[in-house]
Amino acid sequence: MPRQIDHDARRATIDAAVIAIAAESGFAAVTIRAVAQRIGSSTSAVTHYVSTRDELLGNAVRREVDARLDDADAAIGERTGDPALRALVEWAMFGAPESGRRFWLAAVLGAEHQPVLCAELDRFNVWWDARVRDLLAQAGVDDPESAADVLNVMVDGLVVNSFYGGSPWVEQRREGLLDTVWRALAL
Repeated sequence: MPRQIDHDARRATIDAAVIAIAAESGFAAVTIRAVAQRIGSSTSAVTHYVSTRDELLGNAVRREVDARLDDADAAIGERTGDPALRALVEWAMFGAPESGRRFWLAAVLGAEHQPVLCAELDRFNVWWDARVRDLLAQAGVDDPESAADVLNVMVDGLVVNSFYGGSPWVEQRREGLLDTVWRALAL
C-alpha cells in the first residue's frame, strides 16, 4: 500500500524551514538544498512542491505574512478606534517572538534583492498603513497621515532596537514611550 502523505503538512514544514533559515541566517542562505537538509529530506522532496527558489520564498513568506495579519486582527479583536489602534501597536511592539522579529528583519534586508520578498512586504505595508490610518480616523485624530508616520517610526525604531546586542529597551520603557506618543497624538 502506498504511503499516505499529508501534502498540506509537508508544505507547512517546507515553509517553516524557509522561515527558520531566514530568521537565523538571512534569505541569502535559503536554498532548496538548505531547506531539504533542514527538513531531513532530499531536494526532490522539496522540488515536488516548488519548482524555483522564488516560488519557495514566495510561498513561505506569504504564509508568514498571512499569519502576522491574522495575529494582528486577533490582537485588535472587536475593538475600534483608539483601543484598537493601541492593541495593534502593542502587538507590533511586544507581540512577536524574537524569531518572528528576526524573520521580519531578514525580509526587510532581503527585499532589495528579492522581488518576491519586496512584494510580500509591500502587501503587508499596504494593509498596515490602511489599518493604522483607519483606526486613527476612528479615534478622531486631526491629521491621521502625520500621526501614522509618528507611530510607524516609533514601531520600526523599537523593533530595530530589539536586535541590539547590548540591552534593548525593556517592556516598561517601551510602554512608557507608547504612553508619551499617545499623549502627544491626543489619543
